[in-house]
Amino acid sequence: MLQAERQEQILEIMRKDLTIRGSRLSELLEVSEMTIRRDLDILEKKGVVTRTHGGAVFRQERLIGKFHYRRSIQENPREKRRIAASASAMIEPHDTIYIGEGFTVAQMIRHVKPNIHFTIFTNNLGVISEMKDTAAELVLLPGTYDPATHAVAGPLTVEMIRQVGATKVFLGADSLSLSAGLTTTNLEIAVVERSMISHTRGKVIVIADHSKFGRVAEISIAPLKHIHVLVTSRKIPDDFQREFELMGGQVVIA
Repeated sequence: MLQAERQEQILEIMRKDLTIRGSRLSELLEVSEMTIRRDLDILEKKGVVTRTHGGAVFRQERLIGKFHYRRSIQENPREKRRIAASASAMIEPHDTIYIGEGFTVAQMIRHVKPNIHFTIFTNNLGVISEMKDTAAELVLLPGTYDPATHAVAGPLTVEMIRQVGATKVFLGADSLSLSAGLTTTNLEIAVVERSMISHTRGKVIVIADHSKFGRVAEISIAPLKHIHVLVTSRKIPDDFQREFELMGGQVVIA
């Protein structure tokens, strides 16, 4: 088999599985692990995979265009519901939390026990409809409204964030990769969420369904090492979880 053909087979396998061990590729393609390592090195230079300890993670296409809140409601609804419920258990009495953009992270509030008193500061207008039967106090951050994201952003938003010291921050994810971390296509949202991270004295918690892994957008929010907890599903790529935990992060499987 020619090198180019073998590398195309590797990509075909990884498009389905997203992540794989080099030893497994060696078995499937009946070549040495040294050959596989060389192939993965070449594919990483081409920007189509990210190397990990013992394997690689497929880099999906770069994200184009803004996140759409209404579209997100229809994507992987059961998985998102489980993830939101799992993340809600991390809210404790008397917490002051930031909540960033996104449907799943807004949905988290409906699962919080009704007798827990805490305070929410958010730019995510989707949180409003989730406030039924909760003892939480909701403070909406000021800013310019974007119907696509169903959130506000801008200088007023950031200025208000600077006046609050949160105990935790919960962020949704447009895209997550080992190399680029948490990224987005929306510059204004990135500025807001970086500010939330900076003004949180406790844990940075990211909520992501399986479709977000391996994706890269052009604007950075935070590298993986700045994320303390990742709440996701059992579909998380094994190598992604392994690498994240080596950085000291905690993975919570919903």
